[in-house]
Amino acid sequence: MIESFNECSFPIASHDLHGFFNYLNKAALSLFKVTLDQVIGQPTTMTAPESEQKERNELLNQVNSHGFIENYKGIRVASDGALFQIEDATIWNIVDKESIKIGQAVIIYRSRIL
Repeated sequence: MIESFNECSFPIASHDLHGFFNYLNKAALSLFKVTLDQVIGQPTTMTAPESEQKERNELLNQVNSHGFIENYKGIRVASDGALFQIEDATIWNIVDKESIKIGQAVIIYRSRIL
């Protein structure tokens, strides 16, 4: 099943409970202009400009409380410093078979370069 996510045309990424990347599909790697070796184990804070960090933290806390967020919009940054606008994304909590939260994931349906 992981291979099918990897081939999805929409960027998909996830992080663990501590906010460190543990998965990005090909589309997400391309959007953020990184390789798996560069990003796995790195903090997800690297994807948001300093000016967006507070909003990003509030969003993730909201996902923690409600389980998911739809229609998310926000500014993010690629590894080369290029900014882009996420125009439509869904973010959700990832849980294990005992329904214990183990991380969060995102699928980005639309984005545009700023």
